[in-house]
Amino acid sequence: MQTILKECISPRALHVKYQLKDIRTSLTEKEISVMEKLPNIDEFTIELCYKILRYENLILEPSCKWGLSPNDTDVEIADDIQRILIATNEVICKQFDDVSDNYYEGFQKRVQKILKRVDKFLHQDFSAKLYKTIFQSDINSTDILQDLALLKQIDVTQIVDDESENRERISRMSLAIIDTFPNIFRDIIRSTISPSELYQKCISHLCSFSADQRNCLRELQSSNSYDSFDISLIYKLLRQFELVSPPTKGWGNVPDKEDIQLSDDIERIRRYRNQLAHRSSSTMTKEEFDNYFDQMDIQMQIKYNNSLKELENLRLKFENLPIKFFWGDSFDRCLLNLRSMLKSEKSEGRRKVRVQIIFQKESDIGNTIDILNSLKREINEDLSGIEFIVATQGSIVLNVEIFLEMMETNEILQSTLSLFIGKIRKIIQTSSIESIDMVILPVEEYSQWNVTTTTAEPVRLDFDIEAALFETDDQMEEQLRKISKAFSKPSNGSGTSSNITATLLPFNFETTDFVKAQTPVVHSLPVSLTLRQKLNIKSSMNVKPSSLDCIKIDEKLVFADCDNKQLTICNYDGTKIHHIRLPYYPWQITQIDNNTVAVSCTDAKTILITNISNCSVDSEIKTNESCWGISYNDDKLYVNIGKRIIDVMDLNGQVIRSVPLPSEGISDITVEKDRFVCSDLKSVFCCSLDGKVLWEFKNEKYEKLRRVTTDDEGNVYVTDTKTNTVIVISNDGQDYRQILSESDELIEPYGIHFINKKNTLMVCNDLGGMIFLFDVKRNINKPK
Repeated sequence: MQTILKECISPRALHVKYQLKDIRTSLTEKEISVMEKLPNIDEFTIELCYKILRYENLILEPSCKWGLSPNDTDVEIADDIQRILIATNEVICKQFDDVSDNYYEGFQKRVQKILKRVDKFLHQDFSAKLYKTIFQSDINSTDILQDLALLKQIDVTQIVDDESENRERISRMSLAIIDTFPNIFRDIIRSTISPSELYQKCISHLCSFSADQRNCLRELQSSNSYDSFDISLIYKLLRQFELVSPPTKGWGNVPDKEDIQLSDDIERIRRYRNQLAHRSSSTMTKEEFDNYFDQMDIQMQIKYNNSLKELENLRLKFENLPIKFFWGDSFDRCLLNLRSMLKSEKSEGRRKVRVQIIFQKESDIGNTIDILNSLKREINEDLSGIEFIVATQGSIVLNVEIFLEMMETNEILQSTLSLFIGKIRKIIQTSSIESIDMVILPVEEYSQWNVTTTTAEPVRLDFDIEAALFETDDQMEEQLRKISKAFSKPSNGSGTSSNITATLLPFNFETTDFVKAQTPVVHSLPVSLTLRQKLNIKSSMNVKPSSLDCIKIDEKLVFADCDNKQLTICNYDGTKIHHIRLPYYPWQITQIDNNTVAVSCTDAKTILITNISNCSVDSEIKTNESCWGISYNDDKLYVNIGKRIIDVMDLNGQVIRSVPLPSEGISDITVEKDRFVCSDLKSVFCCSLDGKVLWEFKNEKYEKLRRVTTDDEGNVYVTDTKTNTVIVISNDGQDYRQILSESDELIEPYGIHFINKKNTLMVCNDLGGMIFLFDVKRNINKPK
């Protein structure tokens, strides 16, 4: 339970919540004393972990509802948390004489199933190993029974208050239409057109707006902000002035499920908002609430972020390694407006522009915020044209004010930024930097910033910068070069090796989600992807498929569905889905011929030779230890045995030779030509067929690397479930690029397979049955 809790919230973040008195559940005196020891959670009981997971909403509610017994078909992590509590209470109250051999064996099997699913949730085998160690250890029965007698049952009963639950549901729904939906609409219009440009468009059309809307539009001149705009007004502006392309079925019509343009989701949001705002009843059932938010699922947010990326058109502007500077169309428009103002209105009285310079430092972010804010006076000392205001979370965001004169030319701007960032870098002590990407973000003129409580989130540092520094591209480029040099110098010999991502975003574009979604790729491997097709291989509403591995054979796609103990097969276009039931849980699959696959079944220490044409298991190969990754090459099976060696064997299981693996913990392998590629959670290895390591790829950002596949040029593609990304590594291991992310709807991507004949990359989300086929373009912009 402690490990599950740490997966859902870091002990440090929980410590912050506790210090802020932001814990919703009631705690006993003993539990309070345990919480005082945070971030140490070694003394957390099952009951305390349960309370925090449940009442802090760190995990989705179990299918059976909290406090009740789950059905056998309920296998989500919350269901198993319920089972852990129930099993604990069962043992506490069990009488000695009631424990028969049959009961004991049944209890063992139940526990082992729970631990297996928990380990799958944690993406490790911690629970199973711990259980095995305890089970095999010597015990003192008397001491254990005495300890057991002191334990009290855990109270997991559910108290249902219909009135308060209904009030909470209505409140949550209201929050969506009052806060979330309007902010999404404001972000969209802010990314599309500046307030000043929009006002000019509206001048001749004001009579077509209501009195309240006309007042909002007139305020654009002075506020330069969309904060007062509601959904109705923004929807009308987007539609009337064609600021986004029309929905698939046209404005005002209900989009179909397959309609996924930005404007389709604009229509959906407007309809969801109207459904709630025009409700005649003040009550809402649990079913209504669930159905409503099922429609507004995470996919909409992903598509929204992705659409913002397309609107913003973020581009690399200047480069002087290790620094790269990015901004998009909105920032270009702001620069144009600002420089026009500088030429004609210098005596207007405005002297400063408020700006954010955003970069990420991937270690000790909370401490960095505290240090920077405590040293504000020292940072600003001897600086000219720029003033540090405050550091906040959300990357490292520096809030600053820059004098207009400093933005007149790029040279002046870059010089000013160089001196400032040089000071910051000495404080946060970063050196040996691989790359730093920075994005500049102009913000509302009168934004207020306060020092925030530190968390494990990224950090923001906001600046005000002299406007004159932005006057020409050449001036900006010169200043940014100086920043690069400042960052690349050691900080008094005390620097540490870490990656930093920094982002320059456009004026008046404030969404943090966009900053996260738009962190630019920092490497130049010439590979790009375009979504060809999205498939859903879920065969029924009651079955939740998993896709731990995938391959293509002829015109069929084959998936290893571990949770349901089967292979799933469908046509290349996603039609004619059927299944082959297996006697054991599948881990990885490899093609033998057009009709046959080999399936490794880890727990059973068995390889199943399976005919996908007649849906039968033709033969079984038993292995001495657990068999993990498997690959077929040159008429031989290459099988990862015990995560220690690769056994090279024929189809009868006769071992020809064994090859050592380069690291413990390797579960996946793929063999191509005269080498094999494999991965543990943090590294990708390329080895010769005799086990010699040719190269190793490792980046501290990627900590849960899963499956690997290769294309016909030897490039390696790998999924990472922690960051929800896919990266490609060059065939020599010298370069890499992140090519897919959450914005491409990846949620814990696991299986991956490159289809050479079609030049297509297939990627599978672990759960839910979502499969993506991407057309791959390689060697783009590659010099001849």
